[in-house]
Amino acid sequence: MPLLFAIAYHALTLLSWLLIATALLSWFPVDPRNRWIRLLHAITDPVLHPIRALVPPIGGISLDIFIALLLLWGVQKVLAQAVGS
Repeated sequence: MPLLFAIAYHALTLLSWLLIATALLSWFPVDPRNRWIRLLHAITDPVLHPIRALVPPIGGISLDIFIALLLLWGVQKVLAQAVGS
């Protein structure tokens, strides 16, 4: 079972980095037809859409990626404790 927790932990780490990449790319004009951009959004949008539905942008600033990262890091902390014990 600890192997399964470790795999989940590393998958969440990868998802965190992909969310950070999405945030950074939002600052630049990118071609939405680019296959890598489409892949990135295909992976991250299912995580972000439920948060966007619950938390609207505040003052023109979207907090969805920040909230998603906090939630992912919380789950990672629980997984790390489960593996450690």
